[in-house]
Amino acid sequence: MEFQEKIDKLSFGAKAAIIVVTVLLIGGGWYYFYYIDAAKKADSLQAEVNKLYKFKRQLPGLKVKYKKAQMEFNKYKNELPVKEEIPSLLVKLTNIIKSEDVSLMSFTPKNAVDKKIYYIKPINVTIVSTYKNCGSVFEDVSRMSRLFKINNFSVTNPKVINSHKVLLHVKFNAETYYFKK
Repeated sequence: MEFQEKIDKLSFGAKAAIIVVTVLLIGGGWYYFYYIDAAKKADSLQAEVNKLYKFKRQLPGLKVKYKKAQMEFNKYKNELPVKEEIPSLLVKLTNIIKSEDVSLMSFTPKNAVDKKIYYIKPINVTIVSTYKNCGSVFEDVSRMSRLFKINNFSVTNPKVINSHKVLLHVKFNAETYYFKK
């Protein structure tokens, strides 16, 4: 018997069942092998699109923050340059010291200390001055555009010149900072 004759002998219910089972098998295969992966990819892409829309909504605010941060960086760039600049710092410090009638005895830069985004350059300095002039030097240094911090100072060897003038040996550690390149 031929295939066609076998199908013709089947009842209408059996033919309908075969058609339904065939459609379900094709539909199930399509769903399992194609639709599930496509739906996962579509969900993933939709999540990416949502994230991009969120960033798009935040972009104007982020641009404003970026411009503000850029302006602040430019403002502080002089205080934290991208290199040591020890010679220019020595010149500035020497000018301050001379203007206050103070003697610079030593200026000794030490090895830089590595921090996350910047270096600290320690410098040991010794001066001879009166107490008042030493204070004026520290005050003038605090007004420098370059970030220059004075710490750990000690006053020794007072030498009486007259009743109104006492010279002191002042040793202090200074720190200057600069960005990593």
